[in-house]
Amino acid sequence: MYAQVIALLLLTCFRTLVIGALDVADMYGVRWATDDLRWIRPCEFVIGMVVFFWLSGLVIARTTLDRVSQPRRLAVRGAAVVCGAASMYSAGLVPYRLVALTVSGCTAAWLALEVCRAHGVSPTAAWFPATARDRLRDWRIAGAALLACMVGGGLAKLLVILLRWADIDGIPVMQGSQLGALGVHNVGMIGLTVLWTVAIEDVVMVAATAALLTAIRRPAWEIYTLICLIEVLAHAYFGLPAIAMALYAAGRVWLYRRYQRLLPLMAAHAGFDFSAASVQFLLPGFYRLLPMIPIALVVMWIDRRVNAAAVEERADRDVKQEPTPAGPAGSGADTPHIPDRSRALVT
Repeated sequence: MYAQVIALLLLTCFRTLVIGALDVADMYGVRWATDDLRWIRPCEFVIGMVVFFWLSGLVIARTTLDRVSQPRRLAVRGAAVVCGAASMYSAGLVPYRLVALTVSGCTAAWLALEVCRAHGVSPTAAWFPATARDRLRDWRIAGAALLACMVGGGLAKLLVILLRWADIDGIPVMQGSQLGALGVHNVGMIGLTVLWTVAIEDVVMVAATAALLTAIRRPAWEIYTLICLIEVLAHAYFGLPAIAMALYAAGRVWLYRRYQRLLPLMAAHAGFDFSAASVQFLLPGFYRLLPMIPIALVVMWIDRRVNAAAVEERADRDVKQEPTPAGPAGSGADTPHIPDRSRALVT
């Protein structure tokens, strides 16, 4: 299983790692001719082909007629074939390359889930919260994941500014903006990039990797080291400041290992990346702080609603568990008991 985890990471992170290596080389003044980089697309095609056959094989193995119905079997297998083919041919689609890469990222996430399922591992306890108490828990997990993103991303940006100011020879540091390094030029591209990022980083790097390594009883330090290392390499376009992304990765890994809740991590990561990138793209300088006010108000409103729903659910549960007082016949014991809901809400 360990070999499959490494193969899964290399297959899904190949493009990110190559681009990061090229960006670091560019920081040291190394320029590559177009002809020297033609090997990248054939490699992407081969990787897509491996993903196609791996995903199709896993899906076919688990969708036999004794397990699923015929319509569902055809639908799932057809979806696997289409997604695998899109992942395989994404290397050659230049006009719609970002869309194809987004599909390939979602296909990689699907492959990671299928690998977990094949080994009897569940990457998440449940996808959606069932009760108000569960929604409150997921809301707090999302807040903690958002804090991890803010700390890691903020520290990386701060190190970029400090290292640019220090201008120390030999230390690689990103010179342009993060959006420029990622090749993002409009809001639509931001949305597709965020979707691809969440699929790769949250589902594959964090959830699937941590779940599979935990299943084979690898030590915690090894899980943290591997995921933090791959996250730092994936953000190598920052240069040396990419080491700050280890905090960003470690915080999310800790939350996942503690709660096994994937959806809050994905929601927090997507919200942070999309809002930060959109503000950076649409607003200049100091004006980027203005959206923080309505965002803070919305967060406070949601927090109040989620907490109130959890308190009300707990009060209802306590009321249902309150015993009915017994009494002699004819003393009013047969009258229906009206629970004191105000007292329950206080407790």
